[in-house]
Amino acid sequence: MRDFRKVCWTLHREIGFLVVGLTIVYAISGIAVNHAHHWDANYARVSEPVRIEPTGAGPTAEVEPLVLERLGLERAQVKTTWRASPEVLQVFLEGGGYEVNLVTGDGVRKGFRPRPLLFDLNFMHLNTGKGPWTVIADVYAGLLVVLALTGPLLVRGRKGLAGRGGVLMGVGIVLPVVYAIVMRFTR
Repeated sequence: MRDFRKVCWTLHREIGFLVVGLTIVYAISGIAVNHAHHWDANYARVSEPVRIEPTGAGPTAEVEPLVLERLGLERAQVKTTWRASPEVLQVFLEGGGYEVNLVTGDGVRKGFRPRPLLFDLNFMHLNTGKGPWTVIADVYAGLLVVLALTGPLLVRGRKGLAGRGGVLMGVGIVLPVVYAIVMRFTR
């Protein structure tokens, strides 16, 4: 038994060090994903002023091509346009767009940009890219299982499985089971 415990200590220590980075990635991203209904962890809204040479408030068919040209856009990039008022033309693009005052030339570019770090962490956590990351995530999950199985065997006595550790482990096992049962019958 002493040799088995020594193997558990070694496995737990080495694997524990190995998975620290991935655990931080999954923990931070998990918190962000859990609160997606409060804020978009992946993208930040962007609103930047723009200025073009005014086109005047002429007919839409005449001013639209001029606005697109002055914004440096090709027609193929544009989903649609809308004349919000006699002086304002809105240009809708994939993921954003422009609102331009035709008389003054002042405008605003509105859109989204990926949030630094959180976008990448969520990309990994949600396995959006698939491919090699699936293997990495599966290996990580397997290593967490090894940690979960070796950890309880490391501490003896009243702080180990026979005492407080056993109680805490029981709570950790019962909590998701009770939640699953409650959710099954309350949906």
